[in-house]
Amino acid sequence: MTPNRQGALSRLLLLACAGAGLLMPSLSSAQDYPKRPITAVVPVAAGGAFDALARAWADYLSKSMGTAVVVDNKTGANGSVAATYVAKQPADGYTLLFGSTSNMSLNPFSYKSLTYNPTRDFDPVLMLGSSSQVLVAHPGSGIKSLDDLVRLAKAKPGTINFGSAGKGNSTHLYVEFVAQHFGLDLVHVPYRGAAPALMGVMAGETQFMSDAIVTASTQAKQGKVIPLAIIGAKRSPALPEVPTILELGVKDFPIGGWYGVMAPKGTPKAVIDRLNAETRKFWADPGVQAHMAKMYIEPMETSGPDAVSRMMQREAAVWGPIIKRLDIQNE
Repeated sequence: MTPNRQGALSRLLLLACAGAGLLMPSLSSAQDYPKRPITAVVPVAAGGAFDALARAWADYLSKSMGTAVVVDNKTGANGSVAATYVAKQPADGYTLLFGSTSNMSLNPFSYKSLTYNPTRDFDPVLMLGSSSQVLVAHPGSGIKSLDDLVRLAKAKPGTINFGSAGKGNSTHLYVEFVAQHFGLDLVHVPYRGAAPALMGVMAGETQFMSDAIVTASTQAKQGKVIPLAIIGAKRSPALPEVPTILELGVKDFPIGGWYGVMAPKGTPKAVIDRLNAETRKFWADPGVQAHMAKMYIEPMETSGPDAVSRMMQREAAVWGPIIKRLDIQNE
């Protein structure tokens, strides 16, 4: 072999070894994952079903994976604050985002200048759980059923008020979908969160709203609000006598709120696979099942990354045109 050929071969071998060296740390880190604490960023305040699910999941994975999984609540702008923060973190599986309909599917249409892109900036990890909402009305409003709501709203257009957790939030848009279906002229009253919005209904500041089943059902059982319809695919054990929105004739509704886990774009597949495997064990645990049942949260039938992507695409196709028609623009 000539000296030139030997030199060329040596350079190729050096390049190959260097390339392998670059790949090995990434592969090794994924196989050894996790080696240090994981942070799960939750876009809502502590308390409530979403936060409870995140904390139960984090506590279980802390034990099963042998490292701390810490919940960090970063609230604001329908989950945009949390999403923006996580999008800028290293794609190593040590900072994860809890996503939902609001920050993954709605915000891209309702914010003028969104500081993250759900598709470009994140890799879906899994669908962690789902929960229903319920339409509830003030007892003195004269609204005892969805039929009552439709009748009163049509008789007096522009006089029926509904509260929400914020402009462009799912609690806002679910009602707008119902209004569009029945051709109702309703007045939206946004609050700074679901809890004050529900208090507004109970106080008679607004006539009705859509709220998470875990909180609204408690007030309904005490007679402080009247349940009208379940925003979900099936009736809820929390209020088994209350029909679903589908049963009442509202077709093509994008049923049910979902909670999922997202990672910064480029997170190794081995890390995502590990998180999926641990979550399957989480939902197989009888103690977890009992705890989540009290929150009326259920596992998703298909929970892998592809399921998250399909859900986001489906919701975008439904909510995008509605948000545009309503001209919902958040700063």
